[in-house]
Amino acid sequence: MRLTLIMLVVAIVTGCATGTARNSAPSKEVVDVKAKLSMGSCDPMLADQVLPLDNPGLEQEAAFLCLQNGQLGTVERLLEGYKDRHADAPNPDYSDYLLALTDFVRFELAEGDAVAQLTAGRRAHDRLVTFVRAYPESAYRPEVAPRLETLHEGMARAEYRLAIGEIEKGKRELGASRLRYVAREYPRSAAAADAKRWLEQRSTP
Repeated sequence: MRLTLIMLVVAIVTGCATGTARNSAPSKEVVDVKAKLSMGSCDPMLADQVLPLDNPGLEQEAAFLCLQNGQLGTVERLLEGYKDRHADAPNPDYSDYLLALTDFVRFELAEGDAVAQLTAGRRAHDRLVTFVRAYPESAYRPEVAPRLETLHEGMARAEYRLAIGEIEKGKRELGASRLRYVAREYPRSAAAADAKRWLEQRSTP
């Protein structure tokens, strides 16, 4: 299930994964890293091998593979500071989009843990909105809207589960307050409809 979720998240973003490497003859170190990547291998030490090579295309290629493998911390190590490390860095939007997807993947993987899902969801939302504002012409922008909608629905459902949990623990007023929050802050969501239905049924004489 974990692997399926990650593959679904990254299925559309392959466009630049291997398209930014430099044209000069690769060094032995680059060849070694590419061989490792060709085997689908990503581990926490990969960033230590890639970053000293000062190869932006290789950093992006490695980060994409690590995102597929769920090695989210390694993705962040590879791409945080990307624009600062490289003068006229190629495809900076791709790097920032992959970074934004790390929190989106965390959100998806936290399904069932409402608190963790809300924490990751808020971060993913902020990163995706920042991405859209920074790169209004990016080829990846069309992918953002459906991801934001997924966040909207998922976070609303997480809030709803927390509300119902409070009610089941006997904290009826607190739970009802949280349901009103869901209805107010996530009005388009299915969870908002469920929250309104619960509130209406309990308020009927």
